[in-house]
Amino acid sequence: MPNAWKLSIAGIEKVNEVIKNSGRDKTDLYWAEKALISTATWNRFRAGKVEISSASFIACCELLGLAPNEVQERISEQPNLSFLGRDRAIESLNALAKTNRVIVIHGVGGQGKTTLAQKYLQELVGDGYRVIELYMPIDIANIPSAKSILDEWFNRDFQEMPSSQFGVTLDRLRRIIREQKLAILIDNIESLLDENGKFISDHTQYLELFSVLSDHSIKSITLVTSRCRLLESRLRSVYNYAIPPLSQSDWQDYFTYSNVNFDQQSLAEMHSKLGGNAKAMTSLCGEIYMDFDRDATSFWQQRGTDILASADLKDLVAGHLDRLVNVEPLAYSLLRRMGCYRYQSIPHIPIEALLCQLWDSPEAGHIEIVEVLKNRSLLELANGEYSLHPLVRAEAVRHLKQNEEEFTKAHNSAADFWKAKVQSLDTDRDLLMSIEPCYHYLEINTLDKILAIFLNSEIAENQHLHTAFYGRVSPTLMFDLLQKVEAKALCLPIEQGMPIIGVVKFIYGNLYMCSGRSHEAIIEYEESAKNTEKPDSPQLMFYYITSIFHIIMCKFELGEFEALITMTKKYMKNVEHYKILCKHPFIAPFLSTYLHVPLSLVYVLEDNQDGAGSLVEETYAAIVNNSGIMGGWGKGLSLIYLGFICAMSKRLDQALGIYNTALKLNCEMSDPLIQGKTLCGLAETYRKMGDLTKAKEYCLQSKDILMKIESKLDLAKVLVEEALIDRKTGQHGYQDNFEKAIALFTELNAPKHVERVRRLMS
Repeated sequence: MPNAWKLSIAGIEKVNEVIKNSGRDKTDLYWAEKALISTATWNRFRAGKVEISSASFIACCELLGLAPNEVQERISEQPNLSFLGRDRAIESLNALAKTNRVIVIHGVGGQGKTTLAQKYLQELVGDGYRVIELYMPIDIANIPSAKSILDEWFNRDFQEMPSSQFGVTLDRLRRIIREQKLAILIDNIESLLDENGKFISDHTQYLELFSVLSDHSIKSITLVTSRCRLLESRLRSVYNYAIPPLSQSDWQDYFTYSNVNFDQQSLAEMHSKLGGNAKAMTSLCGEIYMDFDRDATSFWQQRGTDILASADLKDLVAGHLDRLVNVEPLAYSLLRRMGCYRYQSIPHIPIEALLCQLWDSPEAGHIEIVEVLKNRSLLELANGEYSLHPLVRAEAVRHLKQNEEEFTKAHNSAADFWKAKVQSLDTDRDLLMSIEPCYHYLEINTLDKILAIFLNSEIAENQHLHTAFYGRVSPTLMFDLLQKVEAKALCLPIEQGMPIIGVVKFIYGNLYMCSGRSHEAIIEYEESAKNTEKPDSPQLMFYYITSIFHIIMCKFELGEFEALITMTKKYMKNVEHYKILCKHPFIAPFLSTYLHVPLSLVYVLEDNQDGAGSLVEETYAAIVNNSGIMGGWGKGLSLIYLGFICAMSKRLDQALGIYNTALKLNCEMSDPLIQGKTLCGLAETYRKMGDLTKAKEYCLQSKDILMKIESKLDLAKVLVEEALIDRKTGQHGYQDNFEKAIALFTELNAPKHVERVRRLMS
């Protein structure tokens, strides 16, 4: 970029001072629009780390009332874009050259192996080295003999006549490189190597040549580029260096120097999807410049989904697979099947995930097959686990899809592997691995198996798997997965699709309810009930009953007691229609508990204290004595509501007992929402009993948990409780918590709670 400028250190201070003095209402977007530049360019101007065009620089300065010449640090020359981002790699090569005479730079196509080698050669020229370059043909039929290569070096580079005997010429080469500092580049030697990284039998003379080049006593340094590792045990001082991908920062600098406009999110997604590949970077940048008027954001919006289908990018790795299918068909099969893994939530997979895809090859040879792929730079290795470069995976998937039977079997094998791998949910990685099978079943349209995973209560310790995500891993992951399942279910015939959609909507409702978004939860539960109201199916009947129960309790959570009473009475009439299922061991506990809990609330609200008391005792006994048909999450919520009913009707000792039972139950499943709500209930009960010290202790514990999991509705309630406790103890500032609670209730569209808090304040 000619005349590219950036702020000096003093200039950055002046710019920040002007912006600070201009007022707080002026955002980066405001300044960018006023200067007629993008927000990204404005941010680069302010940071002063990367130069921008002089025209944009001047526009920014004039807007701020600053003289460009006083704040700018002029960049006289544009850096060499071919070598951008390779400083760290050069440092690595310098370190390796101290102890190794031959360095093999290996990696997939387009990573910039040759570019890096050439850059390093330039560095060596400055240290007095003489450069010799050899570029090998890709086609094995055109590879010259090692003797012909040596003959040319002697004629062209050493101005000596070579001997007719290869061995004699080698000895003379050894003498030369012991006395002279030579930097030798041998580019693209993968055609010379077999599946084990050794020289093929037709070209064993190259082994003799490399034996001389790798001798410890010589002064020369040989750089080799290859898509495969060189693994000849007879060679000394050879190091296989895996070329690192360019960083996102390198891509950002390249786009900036190339005068291409971009936003950070689009750039990050491009970089991730293409694995930082250097060739891909330059190819895309050129296309964006020419065809999209330098707008990378527009390019990504239009081309992002099929970016890997570009002929230029496919060619970077297509040759890898084409050669592999001929020389190592078993390794080709493994690579193809490895394309079924996502490498996203779990970016690297253990070796067992590879081995389970080798169902049609002898077990004794499995490790050797993996080694073939590793030697050919087709596997990326990190801490003993494996992944595929995004470009390699895209090509592997394309090959795998050509065989439908193998495609299905690969995904089923992968799903079975993940299910066997996860035996508990002790870590977040376990949690992420637990839903990996769902993505494989999505690919082969086995939706019923996805739902079975969602609703698995064994691995999640007495709660459904999807509820275990809440408070630990971003629920966005689960929402995205559910959307994919729903989209697939909508394509099925109605009779097949409706039950699946009903269960998906039920899970949506649970996730919304967990986050305190009761209105959204009600909408999803209503859809679930509509799709699962089938008396002839106990399995679907569970979702219908549970959805109705949760709708009623969401009304309770929102403080809409009149709607709760009306709906519960309607629910009671409908339940009579399903009494026939009461004897079913799966349905009976839910039908009684999920009817009695809201009915107890109705009794309290209508001042039927005796009816409420006896029903609470009956329901509590049923929950405690239930041997496990009801999940821990359902039990926990039911106990919390029963405790609240007792607190409302001033049976405070009974409320304490129920809440403590809920806490003990939660020790088995460690659900933060259940724990936070229970502690809030205990705080309220102790406040009503007059033990304000315990009340405040439980209140603060609840507040801490609910803030971490961002359950806003429950957090608002605990803020009200804290305000009531502080008012009783004479603490100043309790009104602030009332105001914070009102703000949260207003945000969540809970006007009944707002009214209640205002009454409490007055």
